[in-house]
Amino acid sequence: MTNAIDSSWRSRCTEIGLDPFEVRKVSDRYDMYCRFTAGQNSPVLGLSRWYRWYRLEKLADGHAQLTPPAEGCSVQADTAPVAPLVSEQTFLDLLQCCRGESASTADSAST
Repeated sequence: MTNAIDSSWRSRCTEIGLDPFEVRKVSDRYDMYCRFTAGQNSPVLGLSRWYRWYRLEKLADGHAQLTPPAEGCSVQADTAPVAPLVSEQTFLDLLQCCRGESASTADSAST
């Protein structure tokens, strides 16, 4: 990945108020998934299909705790939920840029 590409997706994250570390963290999780799945001799999902699954899993995790812990948390039971900073497609686009992949490359392995 060139410095221009790296700088581009990082700049875009900053512009929209998203920490570039979050994109890198999801990219690393995809790498872990690929290594594990390939090690099991199973087919590996392409990035965009995996990201849809990952996003649903994270949304489900967020709903698992219906009330905040009693102590040590600034979130109260009546705190309004905060909408995501970016759409699913915007995050996927940033993820693909972070990984140096195009949408067509990322989807080619998903079949």
